[in-house]
Amino acid sequence: MIHAVCSHGYEICTDVEPVHQMEKILFATDELTGLIWAAAKMRPSKSTKDMELSSLKKKFKDKKFAAGCSRDVIKRGAEQLGWELDELLQKTLDAMKEIEDEIDVKLKKI
Repeated sequence: MIHAVCSHGYEICTDVEPVHQMEKILFATDELTGLIWAAAKMRPSKSTKDMELSSLKKKFKDKKFAAGCSRDVIKRGAEQLGWELDELLQKTLDAMKEIEDEIDVKLKKI
């Protein structure tokens, strides 16, 4: 677990390289979830649930949108996993759609 936490900041703030599949997924999706969430907040619905891959790809290509989310890290993460970028984007978006209601409930309790 410690290795996974350290490796998710690989080349940004640590020199601990992701080795295991879970570490690679964490590395690849950390920046990406920030970008997806920012894109969702710009939508009229304020949700990921009605977001399509094509909309996410437009935001990904716009370097000024969520400029703090490193596209290079996201791309390297996809490469480390052996996935195409679109596959990483879609899988992460699907996962966020699936968990969004649960997160909303927990945030309301805070």
